[in-house]
Amino acid sequence: MQRRRSGLWVCALLAGAGAAFLAVERAGAQTRLAGPAVGAPAKANVLRIRRMPKPGRVAMVRTPEFQTSLGRSSRSRKPREWALFEVEYETAPEWLDALDFSYSVMTRAKAADGKDAYSLFQLRVTYIDIQKGEHTSCVVLAPNTVARFGEPVAVAVEVYQDGNLLAVETEAADAHLQKAKEWWKNKEIVDNPIVKRREGLLERSKTPFALINMDDYEAVK
Repeated sequence: MQRRRSGLWVCALLAGAGAAFLAVERAGAQTRLAGPAVGAPAKANVLRIRRMPKPGRVAMVRTPEFQTSLGRSSRSRKPREWALFEVEYETAPEWLDALDFSYSVMTRAKAADGKDAYSLFQLRVTYIDIQKGEHTSCVVLAPNTVARFGEPVAVAVEVYQDGNLLAVETEAADAHLQKAKEWWKNKEIVDNPIVKRREGLLERSKTPFALINMDDYEAVK
């Protein structure tokens, strides 16, 4: 009799566990059918960032050289360097009308008193008619901007579609910015007296790099 009761108790326990598991599965299925919550960012099903640029010396590239029929030689005796930031990304839908890339770049230089001085550059770039597949987005700091305000120590990008955030990534070489969450939005950082907001971040098509590997980039609105 005792064995029979024990057996019934085990069966009841297993039945209860099975019912609970089934309830969880049904809830999960309903969630999958319902899709993501309203307001939740759609990510991999629309766009995925494949590679972020690294700040620092690795971002520096020399001015590209082109052969022309002009007789005059360049007056520049020394090769100049640009800070170039390329983001490789992949889109899943067959076509997207537009994507907004919001860039933030922080540079660091030495002030007259020998202390660190930071500059924040920001730019929003809109691409149109994006076909499914792999793409590249790019922004640039000109040589004189880098010479004056220092080399980049951090870069961040946010990608939006119709105002909805699809993806966000950042790379930082500066120890303070590495620890800060969303440093480009952190008021303790961007509103700090040692940080100055500046103009000068350029979309690639406005630089000498515009004619290089043109098929890797989408049209800018």
